[in-house]
Amino acid sequence: MAKSTSPTFVYRLSVFYRFTFIFVLGYLAMMYLSLSLTTLFSYFLDKAEAIFLAAFISILFYLAFVIFGFCFNSLLKLTLLSLVLVGLLFGLSVGLN
Repeated sequence: MAKSTSPTFVYRLSVFYRFTFIFVLGYLAMMYLSLSLTTLFSYFLDKAEAIFLAAFISILFYLAFVIFGFCFNSLLKLTLLSLVLVGLLFGLSVGLN
């Protein structure tokens, strides 16, 4: 894009969609992953240690989710993969609890 032209409305809307979608779905995925890991770790560790370890791993997952989310060129691929991932993590958290 040339420096003299301003971005189109569709481009601005796609950037806004990507930004909000990644951060909102990343947060949901992090939450469900944290719930699942806490349940799994509580069988082997004390409750406080399980919560701390699950939160730490979930925060690292959230960081990777946001970074990789901005690497996708296609919004359709990003949307489908993110929704499938959140759905799987939701199913895992419901199944474990």
